[in-house]
Amino acid sequence: MNELKPPGFSNRLLTWYCHATALEDLLGDLEELFYDDARRLPLWRARWKYNRRVISLLFSYAVKKRKRKASPGYYSYTAYHPAMLKNYFVIATRSLAKHKFFTIINVLGIAVGMSIALLLIAMLSFLWRYDTFHTNKDRIYRVISLTHDKERARALASAPSVLASKLASEYSGIEDVVRIRATLPREVVYGNNALTLEGFYADANFLTMFTFPLLKGNPATALNKPHTLLLTESAAARLFGGAEAVGKVITMGDDGDFEITGILKDHPKNSHLQFEAIASYNTLETANHKAVDSWTDFRNSYVYTLLPEQHSTQGIEDYLGKVAHDAYATEKKFTAQFELQPLLDIAPGRPLSNQQSVEWDYMSLSIFVVLTLLILIPACFNYANLSIARALKRMKEIGLRKVMGGQRDQIFVQFIVETVLIAMLALLVSYYLFTVAKPEFMNMLADASALDLTPTWQTYVYFFVFTLVLGFMAGVIPAMYFARLKPVDALRPRPSSGRVLSAAGIRKGMLVLQFALSLGFILSVVIVLSQYRTTVHHDLGFDQQNILDVDLQGVDPRLAKQQLETHPAVQQVSLSSGILGTGDVESVWVKREALTDSSEVFRMFTDEHYIQNLGLTILGGSDFSHEAWQHKNAVVVNEEFLKAFHIADAATAVGQTFELPGGEAVTVAGVLRNFHYTSLRDPIRSFFFQYDTTRVLYANIKIATTDVYQTITGLEAIWKNVAGEKKFTSQFFDDEIQEAYSFYFSMVKICAYLGLLAVTIACLGLLGMVVFTTENRMKEVGVRKVMGASTLAVTMLLSKDFVRLMVIASLIAVPLTWLFFDKLYLPMQYYHNDIGAMEIVISLAILFALGLVTVLSQTLKAAKANPVDTLRSE
Repeated sequence: MNELKPPGFSNRLLTWYCHATALEDLLGDLEELFYDDARRLPLWRARWKYNRRVISLLFSYAVKKRKRKASPGYYSYTAYHPAMLKNYFVIATRSLAKHKFFTIINVLGIAVGMSIALLLIAMLSFLWRYDTFHTNKDRIYRVISLTHDKERARALASAPSVLASKLASEYSGIEDVVRIRATLPREVVYGNNALTLEGFYADANFLTMFTFPLLKGNPATALNKPHTLLLTESAAARLFGGAEAVGKVITMGDDGDFEITGILKDHPKNSHLQFEAIASYNTLETANHKAVDSWTDFRNSYVYTLLPEQHSTQGIEDYLGKVAHDAYATEKKFTAQFELQPLLDIAPGRPLSNQQSVEWDYMSLSIFVVLTLLILIPACFNYANLSIARALKRMKEIGLRKVMGGQRDQIFVQFIVETVLIAMLALLVSYYLFTVAKPEFMNMLADASALDLTPTWQTYVYFFVFTLVLGFMAGVIPAMYFARLKPVDALRPRPSSGRVLSAAGIRKGMLVLQFALSLGFILSVVIVLSQYRTTVHHDLGFDQQNILDVDLQGVDPRLAKQQLETHPAVQQVSLSSGILGTGDVESVWVKREALTDSSEVFRMFTDEHYIQNLGLTILGGSDFSHEAWQHKNAVVVNEEFLKAFHIADAATAVGQTFELPGGEAVTVAGVLRNFHYTSLRDPIRSFFFQYDTTRVLYANIKIATTDVYQTITGLEAIWKNVAGEKKFTSQFFDDEIQEAYSFYFSMVKICAYLGLLAVTIACLGLLGMVVFTTENRMKEVGVRKVMGASTLAVTMLLSKDFVRLMVIASLIAVPLTWLFFDKLYLPMQYYHNDIGAMEIVISLAILFALGLVTVLSQTLKAAKANPVDTLRSE
């Protein structure tokens, strides 16, 4: 005490000083206590006995507070002392065990919210390790392109291959350059074995720039010669079984034979380059392949550079800017710029078109983070909501603890420990939900093959740290609320009206937010399902029924067509290079011979029977089944083609000649009524069919049968006679159309899962609030029933406030959700339906059904209670 004594103070004087300052605090507290009741003195005198005890406690509290602060050991025994932390844990455990119902609700609510957060954490934990296994990871950069033409601007992950040659020969500030071309044929044949492999062409120095270990073969010479190939160990096992693969020769589509010169170790999943085979880039420069040296050829071409140890990107980026300026100086309507992208910024990274493998961009991850927070934050609100709601019962506890010497920081830490303990219990439940939801979550992702959500020890550490942070965030509001309570407020017969109204407003606001969020997800599911149903039944302008598309896999198309037509159930067979209506088309720049301007036009290669087989409507001229099909340069165009080239009508268009890239001339043989050659997300633009049976990939079989299984079995037998051991791969046309819109199903699954979580959290929070409210109003219910109130009247009395909150939530959620879909999501598909009243009515019915079941399950029980039991203690 002497150490803290003011100068000139004796011990006795210091004691009186402590009492005086304590009395000063007491008078301040009494002034606050009496101020609100100054006009009700008779009531104060009637309750003098109670308030005298309050004064005694307050006086004792003030004196002890001053003495404790004056003692030397006061500052050593803080709220974070190990003994205090142990005490907090014991008290929290007892409190949770005492209030089992609210503990279960809190644990389940937070666990449901945490389950999706664990998915996000596991995903981010894996993505943060992408491409980190490369030895030169900090020195490897990819050249990306920013292109501008008269129609749009695009950011591409690719770059012209001719840029790599220019970098290697003219710029001295780099160590190495590697070209990659993602045009390696997928069909691989060895003897009687045939399978599909993913891969690309790469320069010989690919293995020195990137760290992909070679198990067999010489990395210095493996890709030096044309028509040499590297296989991964899993691909080699699929193709050769246990036999030796090095030295074998396999056939890869039209690219011919390749000699296997090495076996690569299977690359990790966290690589943005996903492949099973790598062929020598020199193969593309042989006589059997067209040289690719155009500055406008960006598709499937990638350029990587390796910079020195002590490097700066400024010099090479300045050089790339100069190269781009010189290369496109003569282009009037097309320009491009080149930039460097670090290897570690590729996945995850900025959204780019023409990615060669995985596409983990920041925009998609940001959406996932937002959706996670939309579920997790309401779960935290639930805990804060119920904790503040129980404040009326815990105020006396807090007041007495403060009177007995408890400090604000001690009260704060006590409630934080209680919340962290609940979060730890929720972690166990949420981890189980995480393991259940993980497979379905992987199925919804397009790039799931390049993702592994199996937790590592780092992931478990992230889970634990996240739980601690979540426990703090969920408990900080109620902890601050209780810690700031003054003993004079806590020990009143009733808390001050301002605090009660403030807490009630917070609780109601949280419930409204939760139900608004739940209704938003429910409405999203209903809207997307309605849009999907409308899309698959949209009139695409051609026949889809009873057409079976068969992947030819390099088989002679004419021979396959001739043999398949022999089946008695086959009405007609046609050939095509893509699947109409799914976006499986290519674009080409077309120029009218009399003009200098060119326009982008989409095209598909077919035979003479395709247009007739799909029931397309001819407006003028003829299809390829007449004389025009004898000429390889004949095309059949759509109506939008005429508009693009300002042609008056179909009759005028027939016979006109147009020029394709490379100087190829084509003549219009006929005009078709507009149809959806691509998906409904894009408008109908210029399109033409070109006759060329050497470039077709599919046989389109129109069948008429009542036994589909037997028919397909017969077609498969015919296929084996033509294709040997190649697998008969087929799919019905209408199924392929539906599969093209599978993103709707993914959207439905995501919204349904999130909606289920949101509704569960909202209903749990509502259940806890209803239980707490009915418990506090049981005596009121008893009095009302004694006075003659019916069960229905009491039920409506207890339920109306919660129904009002659901109505408010509906008024908030419906317009916001409508605006999101009407202005942002649905316009992403060019052909879509507007949101109707039926979708809103169905969503409201689902929400109110769930909410009313939750509310009535407790209010009806309270209304039926015997008033003798509820009023027994009065």
